Amino acid sequence: MKKSIVVVLLGALLQFNATVWAESLFSEGAPAGVSDVINKGAYPDFTMLAKALSPAVVNIAVEGGAGEEAEEELPKGLPPGFPFFKKEPEAPTSSLGSGFIVRADGFIVTNNHVVRDAKKIIVRLLDDRTEYEAKVIGIDQLTDLALLKIEAGKPLAVAYLGDSDAVEVGEWVLAIGNQFQLGQTVTAGIVSAKSRRVGGGPSRPYDQFIQTDAPINPGSSGGPLFSTKGQVIGINTAIFSPGRMPQMGGSGFNIGIGFAIPINLVKTIINQLKETGKVTRGLLGVLIQEIDPDLQKALKLPSLDGALVSEVKKDSPAERAGFKRRDVILSYNGHPIKDHSELPLQVANTKIGSDATIEVWRDGKKLTLTPRVGEMKAEAESKDKSDKPKADELGLVVKDLSEEQAKALGITRDSGVIVESVEPGSAADEARLMRGDVIQELGEILITKSQSFEDAVKNMARKAPVSLLVKRKDGSFYLTITAK
Repeated sequence: MKKSIVVVLLGALLQFNATVWAESLFSEGAPAGVSDVINKGAYPDFTMLAKALSPAVVNIAVEGGAGEEAEEELPKGLPPGFPFFKKEPEAPTSSLGSGFIVRADGFIVTNNHVVRDAKKIIVRLLDDRTEYEAKVIGIDQLTDLALLKIEAGKPLAVAYLGDSDAVEVGEWVLAIGNQFQLGQTVTAGIVSAKSRRVGGGPSRPYDQFIQTDAPINPGSSGGPLFSTKGQVIGINTAIFSPGRMPQMGGSGFNIGIGFAIPINLVKTIINQLKETGKVTRGLLGVLIQEIDPDLQKALKLPSLDGALVSEVKKDSPAERAGFKRRDVILSYNGHPIKDHSELPLQVANTKIGSDATIEVWRDGKKLTLTPRVGEMKAEAESKDKSDKPKADELGLVVKDLSEEQAKALGITRDSGVIVESVEPGSAADEARLMRGDVIQELGEILITKSQSFEDAVKNMARKAPVSLLVKRKDGSFYLTITAK
């Protein structure tokens, strides 16, 4: 049976202390004049909700960033089929997404992958089509959240934030966003499930998504998911779209399985982003995994409840507190751990430097351990980004062709190098090279492997056009590129 393993090196998703935030960034409750549109036995009418909520939803246009269209810039760990959409970017790089206003003086929440690495962010208000340039206050890659700020010079309509813990499966919900770049679009559906995990691996320890069948499509990323009380209960972040890749014959559109970040998680993150521009995380120092029936039998455990400790990190708070492999964490600060995925979010409400009370099952009996929660270093969070290959002077990251890639294109593995990424604004971007292109010649040099490409780039003429032979699925053609 496939097992899901979660890293709780982070331990706490955030440092939570109610006294830290003297002034909350967001408004709770419900907008004036809006009551629950659902009466038992009656078909819902969303007219009033759509009119009341639309002014707080914004369109976000990004220049020079990854945007919603770049798969690699979505939250790490999503399996194939989960990003909102995948479309190979062309120069100049631009994209559209959505967001919503959380405070009248211009604070806006959206997804990190919508604005990440953007050179310019333009926010358009949906009620009067006014456009403003936004600045990024802070981003959090692990939860895929970003906080923006615009200076409108006037009080803005705000979206009221609800309680995602109180949401029930089967409730009606409303999604508002900039679908297919058509402008404001309102769609409705129900809550299909709660606490969904879509990654199941160490890079997605905080997934507790709300699943909905409300139609969500490209351009809606970062937009709000509303309850029928007019409260935001989530941020639309991903869809499941099997076969979205063209070579698989799929469309890549929504099939009724969408995912939203619960708003209770969003609240804690955006307050920290406003105050410090970053999110502080605690450190426990264990790797945990779920307990399946086979493990329960093999380890002689009393039930499937809890989080099984598979590794204790050296010099961590967990090691100092006496944790061992095969320990099963049963409760955290009095909160029972029924499923292993609950633990990271429980630790999220722990103040860094405080002692946590953890009940553990070991060798047939219960015992209590009290680790002092540490702080995760920021470098660990940015590791994925820093470890990415750097673009060359042309703005390209290339690699050797795999057997599968070569076969799909009808060529041999030594017939060129495949483009992994194109840096926005680079010479390669201006030449209209795209991810997935195979470079077969640079000037008069035949390209066989990445090393031959690197050598050719070093020796190419500067500030003069050089020919490139490029192969795509529909054939080969020449481009020119000028090294800056």
